[in-house]
Amino acid sequence: MKIAVGDEEIFEKVKGIGKAVLVTKNGREECCAKIGESMQIIADTKNLREALECLADLGFDFAILKGFDVEVEGLEKGMGVKIPKAKDLEEVLRAPEIETLKSVVEKVKKDALDCGAIGIFIGVARGISEGKRVKMLEYEAYKEILAEKVAELENRVKQFSGIRNAKIFHKLGVVVPGEDIVYIAVAGQHRKDIWVPLILAVELMKSDLPIWKKEIFENGERWV
Repeated sequence: MKIAVGDEEIFEKVKGIGKAVLVTKNGREECCAKIGESMQIIADTKNLREALECLADLGFDFAILKGFDVEVEGLEKGMGVKIPKAKDLEEVLRAPEIETLKSVVEKVKKDALDCGAIGIFIGVARGISEGKRVKMLEYEAYKEILAEKVAELENRVKQFSGIRNAKIFHKLGVVVPGEDIVYIAVAGQHRKDIWVPLILAVELMKSDLPIWKKEIFENGERWV
């Protein structure tokens, strides 16, 4: 789900190209996501990221944020990306994405109607690394080429016989122990088709994506 800062005008434009939600902030330090005319989600502004992940779970393609000037700064730091203040659709389409396991699986199911198997890999942040207690991880990327490299890996996986679709998502920014880092999903016609390309996707993700990790411990830090 792509995230951008905008207003009702941008929201109305985005609705024409995908499933969109307008997330607004009210005076009680809550955010309210109005979905259609019958449902709304209210969350504390401190949990804006969790609210957005819930919306991604519901299958939204776009989330337009209104009134979250301070919160967006924290969200950008936590996600390791820049969230644009969109003036037109092109800026929304270039906006960063937030994904969940469910949203990744739903995307990999598209155009895979003849598939009976989906293989999933989840990378999780360790709480202990080489005997040291981890406080958090920070991921940085060469963002100018990251999307291109992810698409290259996905296309390489899709060349395997019996594979119809593949999706790779890697979080950037701050990740705490126990939190998911990576989702990889591969859709194949049969279960025997998915294992080799799924393992390859995991190894290529580690070796080929321009992403770097910093481990922050209770008594130091290091890049790995």
